[in-house]
Amino acid sequence: MESIIELISQIPDVIWGAIFALSGVLLANKNNKNNQVMLLEHEKQKYQSEQNLALKKEVFLDVARSFADVLGIIPNLMNLEFTQKDIETKMADHSGIVAKSYLVAKESSVVEILNYSAETGEVFIKLMKERGVVLGHKEAKESYQSTINSAEKKQDRIILRMQELNHQGNNNQAIFNDLNESYDTQKLIIKKNTESLYEKESIFESSYRLFAEECINDYSKLLSLLSPMAIALREELGNDQDSQVFIDALNNDIQRMRVAFNNLLEE
Repeated sequence: MESIIELISQIPDVIWGAIFALSGVLLANKNNKNNQVMLLEHEKQKYQSEQNLALKKEVFLDVARSFADVLGIIPNLMNLEFTQKDIETKMADHSGIVAKSYLVAKESSVVEILNYSAETGEVFIKLMKERGVVLGHKEAKESYQSTINSAEKKQDRIILRMQELNHQGNNNQAIFNDLNESYDTQKLIIKKNTESLYEKESIFESSYRLFAEECINDYSKLLSLLSPMAIALREELGNDQDSQVFIDALNNDIQRMRVAFNNLLEE
């Protein structure tokens, strides 16, 4: 032990200085390397976070747009000229767009999306069934009107034929009797179908009004149920401001819409 101490004591100061300097450099290099690794890891995490947020933003914006398109179908259902093809076109990509959100959203957000999807699905099944009944009344009404129009055209042709016979001086009573009988038959068809038409129009107007009210009620309902899903997605995008402002504005918009529609029905 004494020999080791004696050996160390014989090392010149300049050597000790070099050793200490080298140790400092090695230590500094090690610290720099550790700092660089930590910096790279931080930048990596930051980049991944930004990429994840950008992906969520893209997916959630598509989800919002798709649900808006689907909800927009409901008022259009009141337009009975709005076809099944029009509906399918509007909803074509909806399922796929919503399914993408399951891959990037938090579990709690996925629950809200699934709940809202279920609500919209149930509403659409109900409304499409009720719309089918209204369309049935509309088609029956149009069928009666078509029969009336056809009978009236036949009456016009019968009258024209009678005029032609008179102009030709044809006094064959059997022909005129047949024409008069055919005319009376068409007159009876018009009478019966007109009565049926009036009855069907009354049923149609009543069922259509109820259906229109149902559309607005369900549209309002789905809008009011939109808040939990919208808030969940807003929070995932970092937009966690006071959600009550959003809820109040949405409810106010729903109320104004209902008032406007009720006024329209009254008119």
